[in-house]
Amino acid sequence: MRKQVFVPVAFAVALLLLGASLFVGGRMSSAQDASPTAMAGATTEDHPAHIHSGTCTALGDVVYPLTNVSAADMMASPMATMESSPMAGMDTGTPEADMGTLVATSTTTVQTTIKDLTGEQYAINVHESADNIQNYIACGEITGTATNNMLKVELKELNGSGYHGEAWLTDNGDNSVTVMIKLFKGGSMATPTS
Repeated sequence: MRKQVFVPVAFAVALLLLGASLFVGGRMSSAQDASPTAMAGATTEDHPAHIHSGTCTALGDVVYPLTNVSAADMMASPMATMESSPMAGMDTGTPEADMGTLVATSTTTVQTTIKDLTGEQYAINVHESADNIQNYIACGEITGTATNNMLKVELKELNGSGYHGEAWLTDNGDNSVTVMIKLFKGGSMATPTS
């Protein structure tokens, strides 16, 4: 009789232990779980970004430092994961499928206006890494006219990096502009230049 009770109890304990090992940190986990920065196609390295004076072919000094473009920021910002634009229903002019894989984002608020940024020559430049800051991977000149206090800047691939993207500038009406960068890899929008 004792042997018959032991087997079901041992089985129940084994199931409890298995269940406890799968439930970690308040959520279900498994061996296939990936870390937030190990998402498909995501870059594991932060890319410093800045608004420089000048153009992409003749960058000047850093005028406004921006938050590093990273996969970690994609996890922190619900804005970063929106399909076609930072604002629901806003047409980017390019289907997301043509953009490639979204690999990194950043969001920064700087003390200026879109009018000031388009009144002179400025460019948004993304660097490979802090260690390789001199290697530029994507750049776009801040030009055009804002619509509904927003301006889109195309970030073109540089130096065969495989990265390209877009920056959305939103004039907040209080002498500040929010700059949201989305960095992509691959897709038909990639235009390699050297």
